[in-house]
Amino acid sequence: MSPRLWAKALLLFLLNLGLNWPILLSGVTPYRGSIERGYAYMARIFADNPDYLSWNPLQYGGIPMHYVYLPLLPYFDAFWLWVIPGADATHVHRAVCALALMATPAAAYLFVAGWTGRVRASFASALAVTFFSPLYALVETIAGDRGFMTVPWRIQVLIKYGEGPHTVGILFLLIALFLVHRAAMRPGFAPLVAAACALAATVLTNWVAGLALAFAVLMLMLVHWGDTAFQHRRILYAGLLGYLLSAFWLTPSFIAQMAHNWPQDAFGYQFQRMERTAVLGWAIGIALIRLAFWRFPQQRYACWLLLCTFGYGLPVMLFYRFGINSFPESRRYALEFELCLLLLAVEVLRALFASPRPSLRWTARFALLALLLQQTPHVTRFVTHRYEKWLVVDKESTSEYRVASALNRLAPTGRVFATGGTRFRLNSWFDIPQVGGVFETGLKTRLPLIIAYQVRTDLGLAKDREAEESIMLLRAFGVEYVVVHGPNSEEFYRDYKNPRKFEGVLEKVWEEKDDFIYRLAPVRYAHLLHANEIPAITIQYGYQKPWYPYVNAMLDSTRPELRFQWDNARHATVTGKLPQGMHVAFAIPWDPNFRAYVNGTAIPLRANSTGLMVTDALPADGTRLELRFEPSIEEITCAAVSLLTAVACLGVIFWKRKA
Repeated sequence: MSPRLWAKALLLFLLNLGLNWPILLSGVTPYRGSIERGYAYMARIFADNPDYLSWNPLQYGGIPMHYVYLPLLPYFDAFWLWVIPGADATHVHRAVCALALMATPAAAYLFVAGWTGRVRASFASALAVTFFSPLYALVETIAGDRGFMTVPWRIQVLIKYGEGPHTVGILFLLIALFLVHRAAMRPGFAPLVAAACALAATVLTNWVAGLALAFAVLMLMLVHWGDTAFQHRRILYAGLLGYLLSAFWLTPSFIAQMAHNWPQDAFGYQFQRMERTAVLGWAIGIALIRLAFWRFPQQRYACWLLLCTFGYGLPVMLFYRFGINSFPESRRYALEFELCLLLLAVEVLRALFASPRPSLRWTARFALLALLLQQTPHVTRFVTHRYEKWLVVDKESTSEYRVASALNRLAPTGRVFATGGTRFRLNSWFDIPQVGGVFETGLKTRLPLIIAYQVRTDLGLAKDREAEESIMLLRAFGVEYVVVHGPNSEEFYRDYKNPRKFEGVLEKVWEEKDDFIYRLAPVRYAHLLHANEIPAITIQYGYQKPWYPYVNAMLDSTRPELRFQWDNARHATVTGKLPQGMHVAFAIPWDPNFRAYVNGTAIPLRANSTGLMVTDALPADGTRLELRFEPSIEEITCAAVSLLTAVACLGVIFWKRKA
């Protein structure tokens, strides 16, 4: 590419920076429902503990670091936290995502110019991505969700909802498409490696963007079917190489766990008759579009845009218009749909203006005029509002930080049960273990979600019984403090059905502006059980009588008390009398990587019916139990594969250049 193209790309980035620079300001944003601090927590924990094969005890009762989220963005945020000591994790994360947002039109420009060679149309495409947002006109729900500022939907998704990984993923998607197309059209190993790295980077940033990229690449191969200049096998090689480079994280077990959890996290997605019909229509539509362009090989770019616009757009529109969820979280492909729709609109106008027929050129003029008339009021407000209502405030002025600070001063030895915005933000400020968290797709037990739902919503029992049931569940999970937001709280999410249920039942240790903190005692992360006290059925939504023996054993003062302590992210110690024949139960979710040793002897660990850990019967008396989190053979093998692949790629590139 010529320096002139890169100069225009830089100009587009600076234009977007000039329009949106207030997003880079530090502080708490006006949109209190944003989950960006959840991603900031990830940056903090990876900055503090970069060992991804260790255990993270902060959320959902504990989860492997490997399963917290996809790694690229948290590690990149963590890098800047290392470079800038004392920086606020949320500010760093927002700045990184905002810069990716501002670079996206420039990436769109380079991608279109690299494929078509049409510089003017490419620049017009980038301007359309910068200023226009047709989703507001197409989807009534999105139009009603505009917020108090008129900004394009791609910006709204970042600043209102905190969808930073998807925003960065869109940038990587465009870069990957540019490099994949280049690798298929040019020989050489270096372009192949560059495409593989871009493919891996997209998937390691965001699942939705990664799946969207997979579809876009498949459509790229489809439109070039029969094109001898386009080497399909090189795309397959790039995909294989990309997986080998990312296998250290995307192990088969990790992928299987994500696939298992995702439908449940996508509002209970089920592939029923309407969904099957929608997918069938989606596939038929793709086939018909490709057949319609079969005799026009010179229009491959237009065909690809139409395929992608339809492929992303149909599931999005079916979801918003009829509530049909063709795929898990269909609505989230709205960003890709709008991007391709804008590029397609510019390409159609370009083709009409280039037509030798005057009627088509006049049609293009009227279409462009109608588009400008429809979009100009929105663009004008976007350009002139200058983020005047984007009033960031200090975190100390928010109820979430006041509650989090109060919890930190209480110095919990057990977990905290927090809901709403507090649970999203708590670990971005303080290392306080909690029942809830941010990213649920990596969970291996649904117990934290069941507990959170039941404590918040109640069973329709008498008040005392409701409190008793909730307290039993909280004790089973090692909770010491419970945060409750009343109806007059400043908390954005006030999600307790009965916020006074613990009044007079638990000790209230803090209160401010209808926010309350209650204390449970004692806390047990490990306790002794007889075999008949191990729960035989899982905790479900409803009455939990079978779980009472388990919790009563935890509170039994006649049994030896066990002291539990994390020594580091891979090792914990339990001290106290460990009688032969008894079991040790942990208020920690089971994971196959955990190993238990009593006086140096390995003791089998298993999951009880809810997914919490318990040992087999102790074969002899002891006084010390070691709990170790050890990487699996699969994880070590996949890490070695990725390392060897990276070394081999660098070696081949160096050898070819030297030759």
